[in-house]
Amino acid sequence: MFTLVTSTARMKPLFQRSFLFYFYAIAILILSIFDILACIREDDNQYTNCKKAFKCGNNISNRRIHYPFWGKNREQYCGVSNDPNMELTCEGNVSKITINSIKYRILKWYNTAQKLTVARDDYWSGICAVNVCDNHKNSTFDDNSLFQRDGDVSSQLNLLYNCDTNQSSSMIFSTTCNNIKVVYTLADPGSVTCTPTVIVEVPIMGNKVAGNATVNSINQALQGGFDLKWTGNYEECKGCVASGGTCGNNGGSEFRCFCKDGPYTTTCLSEKAPSSGKCK
Repeated sequence: MFTLVTSTARMKPLFQRSFLFYFYAIAILILSIFDILACIREDDNQYTNCKKAFKCGNNISNRRIHYPFWGKNREQYCGVSNDPNMELTCEGNVSKITINSIKYRILKWYNTAQKLTVARDDYWSGICAVNVCDNHKNSTFDDNSLFQRDGDVSSQLNLLYNCDTNQSSSMIFSTTCNNIKVVYTLADPGSVTCTPTVIVEVPIMGNKVAGNATVNSINQALQGGFDLKWTGNYEECKGCVASGGTCGNNGGSEFRCFCKDGPYTTTCLSEKAPSSGKCK
């Protein structure tokens, strides 16, 4: 009898240790499952978030703005995040983009052609709305920019402030803004015989003027804007969209195709990519 009691007493700790082992194993398994589900939900969020178009007012053209742009309701991983020119803002229900330190209003976005129609925000109210004492910059799109001028009818409006000249020409016109004489021309500003304090170059669509270079027609041309082509690699995004995904990045410079079950390297049929969120 004494031996039986001793054997039973020894079995109790063994049973307790086994129970605790299985309890911890099951707990770890459950926590792992929750972690996996959390990662899946996060990947689904990336897919859902990047499917949304840029939201700003009720402008119908905004509903087409997706990759490569990000900003406001579109997370940075939904666009080309390593290019600061790709961030959009919404000001007064107007979509705007800043390229090379100059702010433009987005008038149209052609997704299939990767083309923007933009107008300079500072000249939206006309050439006389601009203070000549401000530090005005030319609209430039050099080889380092992924935005380039597009279209066959683009022209360049040259505004020469404090240009004191009586030069008469079919290509050179003048007006007065706040007691400051402004010469405007589509010709080479070097052909104007004056020494202006400021020269500003603004692209416009040449057919908007159509030989009638009044102040009113120039202001209308400024509001009509001009076309820009985004020259980045959009082919990878087209392949992603065709496979059922939506385009974005890995939080840096690498492209990602966000699908319903997580991120992939190129398309939803390609190699699974590491999660770009917390679950790496």
